[in-house]
Amino acid sequence: MPASAPSAPITVTLSRGSLVESRHSVHAVLMNAEGKVTASYGDAARMTFTRSTLKPLQALALMESGAAAAFALSDAEIALACASHNGEDLHVQAVAAWLARIGLSEDDLECGAQVPYIDAAATARPLANNCSGKHAGMLTLALHMGFDIKGYTQENHPLQKMILGTIAQVCGEDITPACCGIDGCSAPNPAMPLSALAHGFANFMQVESLSFQRGTACRHLFQAMVDHPMHVAGTGRLDTLLMQAAKGKIMCKIGAEGTYIAVIPEHDTVIALKTEDGAGRAGQAALYGLLQKHTLATEETLDAIRPTALPVLKNWRGTETGVTDVIWS
Repeated sequence: MPASAPSAPITVTLSRGSLVESRHSVHAVLMNAEGKVTASYGDAARMTFTRSTLKPLQALALMESGAAAAFALSDAEIALACASHNGEDLHVQAVAAWLARIGLSEDDLECGAQVPYIDAAATARPLANNCSGKHAGMLTLALHMGFDIKGYTQENHPLQKMILGTIAQVCGEDITPACCGIDGCSAPNPAMPLSALAHGFANFMQVESLSFQRGTACRHLFQAMVDHPMHVAGTGRLDTLLMQAAKGKIMCKIGAEGTYIAVIPEHDTVIALKTEDGAGRAGQAALYGLLQKHTLATEETLDAIRPTALPVLKNWRGTETGVTDVIWS
């Protein structure tokens, strides 16, 4: 079978005792910098809402426009523009300071109030929304371009037209109102073939062949994320753990409903995946399995993320009750 030929989806199982209790199917595509599919599992053409995996591509317009430079964004703030963060003090305080510096406040965020992932007993607020960094980036771009900031999350707002136009270019996919949904944070979120999402991130591995602006933007975004993994996600999160363990060699980003991307320039590989039933636990396990099967991460890196990606299941007393496994059909 050729490497690019599709195969059965990846199967992730959760067992209790000696029996499989739950089973998840995962679609995945691996692509090189030239846009060639090198391996696929399930349907590489599956129409997929990109969810928060899209954030680094949404941030491209922020970088290419000169807005990030004009407002002197730090690399930590650029990482926050790509983040689905926990709402820890680190995140909330950084986004609040960023907004204050550009003359705005929490009230200008249109992402909605959210209880922070890190503390379910805390008060819901827009700054704690996992997407507040992305929205701070969008507001920064709107100010730089002279756009009205009111309604900046609407699909017909010039800001979103600019962002979606950039995404369409890098993914090689037309983005129309028919393929756009509304994300959890109220911004437009396009659906596209899983392979098109991978194609968008292949740009991060071929910066020399891009325009100077785009190549510089991709390089800067990659470096900001791998240098500031705590800002991208936070305590105990796989994105943070993987980027910390990989020491700058892997950029990764989770999205809701079991979506994931990982960019591994050292091995000329992008991974894009989607769990059929939207289970995030299955997406994390499948990412681990792909990194291991295709020798895309060191054993040291795999060891560091295994407890999170392939957790041993325990009950409230700490008794081991089952395991998570990745099955290659």
